[in-house]
Amino acid sequence: MFRMPLEAFTQDESFPFFIQYGEHEEAMYLHGHDAYLELVIVLSGHAVHVVDGERYAIEKGDVFVVGEDTEHGYDDPEDFRICNIMFRRRFLDLNALDIAGTPGFQALFVLEPQRSRDTGFTSHLKLPPSEQLRIEAMITSLHDEYHGHTPGWQTMVRAEFLRLAVALSRLYDTSRIGRNAGIVKLAPALACIEANFREDLTVAELAAMSHYSERQFLRLFREATGCLPLQYITRLRLQAACTLLKNSDMTVTEIALHCGYADSSYFSRLFQREYGISPRNYRKT
Repeated sequence: MFRMPLEAFTQDESFPFFIQYGEHEEAMYLHGHDAYLELVIVLSGHAVHVVDGERYAIEKGDVFVVGEDTEHGYDDPEDFRICNIMFRRRFLDLNALDIAGTPGFQALFVLEPQRSRDTGFTSHLKLPPSEQLRIEAMITSLHDEYHGHTPGWQTMVRAEFLRLAVALSRLYDTSRIGRNAGIVKLAPALACIEANFREDLTVAELAAMSHYSERQFLRLFREATGCLPLQYITRLRLQAACTLLKNSDMTVTEIALHCGYADSSYFSRLFQREYGISPRNYRKT
């Protein structure tokens, strides 16, 4: 696979983000991404999106995120104009924000990139015609801020990108995801976990949100996240605990309870096992 590194667009690793417009009169050769995501918005025309050897028709209004290590390109373009937004996952820690608790965000920014990498391009956001101009205006503002380099431009780029990510997540209608979308149908369950990870959630409840049997749900969840739901919930709880240990005056017992653990001793053992350090000592580092 020919890899197109982010360094081909920007050398600034402290701000790993790039946005551009692209007009394709000829086919775009197959390539992969080196540890960055690419958000694509089709602005006009149509083409064939080639993903890992499979061909999918795309047209104006289509929005999708291409994940790392996914080979893709474009064929048979006609009046085909797109906006490419490339960024490393760490550029904006969107998972730390409340938008991560929505199915649309989980579908577009978390599950679709994984799905396209593993099993093809079978689900994506289609902008309603009434929303196309609004999204294009956001893109124009983001593009102008990035390339204008006026005072405070980096702050504005982050803010404009967040605004765009929220708008697209709200527009993603996960209820219309087809049956062949596989892990993308996990979006409501993942959103529920992100919003309620401090609560007791059962596999049965989460599987029902995705309209899968528990067995299917567990298989697809592991495929999407690399772990089982309880492990995923534990990871989110401990990440929240790390933030509180560093940025609050709450006691370890209070943090344990806030993160979903009634037994602070059990919480401390989990934390020690995950990070190799006790919560109290972590706070001192």
